[in-house]
Amino acid sequence: MDDSTTPPPPAARVAHLTKTYGSTDNPVRALDDVSLSIGRGEFTAIMGPSGSGKSTLMHVMAALDAPTSGRVWLGETEITGLGDTELTLLRRRRIGFVFQAFNLVPTLDVRGNIALPIELDGRAPTALERARIDGLVESLGLANRLTHRPHELSGGQQQRVA
Repeated sequence: MDDSTTPPPPAARVAHLTKTYGSTDNPVRALDDVSLSIGRGEFTAIMGPSGSGKSTLMHVMAALDAPTSGRVWLGETEITGLGDTELTLLRRRRIGFVFQAFNLVPTLDVRGNIALPIELDGRAPTALERARIDGLVESLGLANRLTHRPHELSGGQQQRVA
């Protein structure tokens, strides 16, 4: 079989995902049998009215919240049954988050905020990671801001750091 015709596995997918909040007397079903696959390199918009489950779906897919039922994969790794320690490592090593509030550490400069996830992982960046970070910093127009703290940056610059 020619592997070049085999599509790569999805970057993320969920199957029959359900998430219910609240008490048994007054449950709120935020997700109801959702199945979704997102391919590598794909741009995907999750749209819907307020309260339709968009944030819940993203939180479950990013392992920030657990589903009530259903399954979640990141790449080829099923994350549904992973424990807290495994989920922490997975989030730290494989998922990037950009929140509406950028959540930058105010006492760290741009360089420190960029390096923080790797430092939290208890290691120094590899040469490949340093080269990738340097390339991203340059392409995002942040090279002249590396020693600035978040309060010294515009909102757009803070978002690019995040």
